[in-house]
Amino acid sequence: MRILHIGKYFPPVAGGMERFLGDLVKAQRAAGDDACAIVHADQRAARADDPPWLMRCPVWMRLVFTPISPAFPLWLRRAISRQRPDVLHLHMPNASVFWALFLPGARRLPWVVHWQSDIEPSRFKPALRMAYPFYRVFERAVLERSECIIATSVQYLEASAPLRPWRHKCHVVPLGVDHDRLPEVDAGAAARHWRADGFRVLAVGRLTYYKGFETLVRAVAGDPAMQLVIAGGGEERPGLERAIAQGGSPARLRLAGEVDDRSLCELLATCDVLCLPSRERTEAFGVVLLEAMRYGKPLLASDLAGSGMTW
Repeated sequence: MRILHIGKYFPPVAGGMERFLGDLVKAQRAAGDDACAIVHADQRAARADDPPWLMRCPVWMRLVFTPISPAFPLWLRRAISRQRPDVLHLHMPNASVFWALFLPGARRLPWVVHWQSDIEPSRFKPALRMAYPFYRVFERAVLERSECIIATSVQYLEASAPLRPWRHKCHVVPLGVDHDRLPEVDAGAAARHWRADGFRVLAVGRLTYYKGFETLVRAVAGDPAMQLVIAGGGEERPGLERAIAQGGSPARLRLAGEVDDRSLCELLATCDVLCLPSRERTEAFGVVLLEAMRYGKPLLASDLAGSGMTW
């Protein structure tokens, strides 16, 4: 089959949705499908080495976590004309998916929607809560137009209000990871990433409002037998730095920033526990939980109703 994915970003941009899309396209191409992807460009992603089947459309700005890319409909129309896909695979949430509603070439094709998460009307982000009603109009139109919708867990599907009218065309397909990008790690990796003695707690993810990392910082700061590394970058870093300074434990608590794939694997292989303290259903699945399980690590995750994490 010829499959055109419409995603938000693509590796090396960090994130569960991004890593899953990279793994999925690789698996489909290995199976003999002609899978391509159109995503948003990111300054952290090198484009010189991109294969011809990956298209990164320039982004002008970000508004309420949404990349604004006025050229996206032109790039999408060009991709459809060049790739002649049999199906569009739409990864949501992603506002640029909505351009497919207005392109005749896109409307002639069947659509598969990959529902990565609801957009939660967050009590922590008023701007997101105010913007969602406008987004919801187009979201409903895409779901109505789609041939089928993929949810990532039974729990998330049952709790999802946006998917409720279309449950008859929803299918649960859990996310997976490519084991080839999670190699064995040498015994000396621990010394490169852990600076103190004690129980090693690792957290991985974008430093954003729903991850709950500040709760984890306070918990570990109060226990001198523990050390914590948080791998990831994002807008909440200044607040976390203040929390670490107030806890008085900078030697035991460290923000590692965005790390490369090798360093992430080494951290996963050498930690004592992987913690995912997310506090909203925006955390729909938690791909990093699978990645930690590959290294045999126990998981500590929020008991968050309606999320697929505990499943």
